[in-house]
Amino acid sequence: VWKNDFCKLGALRGVGWVILFQDPCTKTLSNHWVNMHEDGVVAGFKPILVMDVWEHAYFRDYKPADRPKYIEAFLSNVCWKEAESRLIK
Repeated sequence: VWKNDFCKLGALRGVGWVILFQDPCTKTLSNHWVNMHEDGVVAGFKPILVMDVWEHAYFRDYKPADRPKYIEAFLSNVCWKEAESRLIK
């Protein structure tokens, strides 16, 4: 469920970032879309994983229409131990 939601956000039309945040009070995780250069950091939340979906992040290896392939490649190259180490226990 989490991965599917993260991928869907990354496939949205437009450019920006997908950020997995953790709420420090409830310890829950949530995915957020940050469009262009708008503020997108949820006050007090901790970023755990950030995926750049501006064209410059993938256009040399993928066509614009191949953004889903870039997203899968991004996720397959994440160091999950590092992401896990960022979680508030």
